[in-house]
Amino acid sequence: MRFDIIIFMFKGLLNSFLNLIYKQKCIICGCSKTDNLLCKNCLKDVNYLSSFPHKIHNSIPIYSACIYMTTVKKIIQLLKFSHKKTMSLVLARIVFEYFKKLNLKEDFIVIYPDSFIFKNLSRGYEHMYLVAKEFCNLSGLKLYKHAILKTKNTIAQYKAKNRRTNIKEAFKINKKYIELLKRKPVLLIDDIITSGATLEEIISVLKKENINNITCLTISKAIKL
Repeated sequence: MRFDIIIFMFKGLLNSFLNLIYKQKCIICGCSKTDNLLCKNCLKDVNYLSSFPHKIHNSIPIYSACIYMTTVKKIIQLLKFSHKKTMSLVLARIVFEYFKKLNLKEDFIVIYPDSFIFKNLSRGYEHMYLVAKEFCNLSGLKLYKHAILKTKNTIAQYKAKNRRTNIKEAFKINKKYIELLKRKPVLLIDDIITSGATLEEIISVLKKENINNITCLTISKAIKL
């Protein structure tokens, strides 16, 4: 038997042995009863929504994959505030599973709203870019980075007294993508929708450039109490 084949077989056995010992732990509860990043119990806490638009703004459908609570809320917060970049893969899988149920046949190009540059610098990464990139890896769709630029350092929407005023004129379209966005169906992905002010502002910016074939998809929907 060739030596390189023996080495290959040895590596395979070693990896199997290590996987058995160090089985993947759930990112939420820490149990080792999983072959994925979420165990079955924590996955049950992902409250998927029905596959129809949960909001329509100016004829644009807005879908949300699940409720912003328990497992999903914790994963989003870990990604945004605790530098847990691997959470982007979990969120991408969640939204991709929902996206498949929508049975949308368009050959979308995927965009997302940028965060303000100083926020990205302080965090060290663009959280929605990471999610959108992993989503495109799963779906096979094309991602366009920095298509929607944030031009104002707004306060967090959940802190704003008037969310629409806070987010007004905070976004612009990257000029090099305008003609492309006019020609192709656009899938705009974001993390959370509460009042809808952010997505509505971006839709308005897109429509001003005659970009009308838009579908919005958020990871989660906050429930107003």
